[in-house]
Amino acid sequence: MRPRIAVAYSVKDPAGSGAASRLLELASNTREGSCPLASKCWILEGDILMGGYDSDTVDMEFLDETPDPQAEAVIVLSRHSSTAGRPSLTTHHVGNPTKRTLGGDPETLGVSAPPLSRALLRAYREEAETLGLTGEYEVTLEATHHGPTGVSKPIVFIEIGSTPDRWADPKAQEAMALAVLRVLRSPLERCEAAAGFGETHYPRKFTEIHLDGDYCMGHIIPRYALQEGVPPRVVEQAINKTWPSRPRVALIHKKSLRSEQRKGLIDHLKSLGVETQLI
Repeated sequence: MRPRIAVAYSVKDPAGSGAASRLLELASNTREGSCPLASKCWILEGDILMGGYDSDTVDMEFLDETPDPQAEAVIVLSRHSSTAGRPSLTTHHVGNPTKRTLGGDPETLGVSAPPLSRALLRAYREEAETLGLTGEYEVTLEATHHGPTGVSKPIVFIEIGSTPDRWADPKAQEAMALAVLRVLRSPLERCEAAAGFGETHYPRKFTEIHLDGDYCMGHIIPRYALQEGVPPRVVEQAINKTWPSRPRVALIHKKSLRSEQRKGLIDHLKSLGVETQLI
């Protein structure tokens, strides 16, 4: 399948705006366009809309209407921040699994897009290898976190982490731009989607499965969120808010949960008609 995909970034974000500038140089048949609410708008490859906005990426609750109201999904180019300063090239889905929020509403998930996330992360890894970045940066999924949460179409963030010098790294921006362009130019491969529960914010096992295993990962609810408290409706969103169809399988990281927590989660998922596998 080859869905219609739009691209968005914040003009105030050095990683996203830098990768967007490189994408403009790499893409063919590029011209200025008109996107609602955007301070910058471009048409790439003849029909792909890319909008730059004054808003920070976590607050882009308007992505149903812009840059392309007809788009089936949106890729957001962004920086990633962490207190550990971990050099990373990441993708992730959006949502706030607990009451803690960074943009968007509490206990609310956006729509995940496992095939798009897998395609982006695989392309990111290949471009990073070609550019000699894999010894310096970790290519990894992140758990579901931050807004926007009110957009009805699927969103995948692709990011450079985690400090200002990394956000401004021209090679990392090049890898992001090349990965996105590769995905925009190619049909998305079908894959068996799975939701993930457990592991850390940078989930090693889920990343391995996503890149090279039998499943492509949708929402990932990490251990720290489960320990803090994730209501049943968020578990239901992790299953139901998945594009193009809800997963039949949920993967549970066994060591992340006590036995009674695992049982409660498994029982709830079974009530939703979802098979569970412990990893």
